[in-house]
Amino acid sequence: MDQQLVARIKRRSKYWGQTAPNQWFDIRVVEDTSYRLRGNNNNYRLDDVIIGVRLANGFIVDLVNGKVSRG
Repeated sequence: MDQQLVARIKRRSKYWGQTAPNQWFDIRVVEDTSYRLRGNNNNYRLDDVIIGVRLANGFIVDLVNGKVSRG
């Protein structure tokens, strides 16, 4: 089962604008007490992004609201 954690930057984050609006990008979780996420060639706090999962079929499940979108 192939799955990938993904994130998109929240509009209220100071990092808004580093990607196209609402664009999902691959992330990984690291052992950093402040910036737990790595992705998009940057470091992010959990509070700055919405996290989702890209499924093997390419669809993304938003882990905040459960909505499914095409990745």
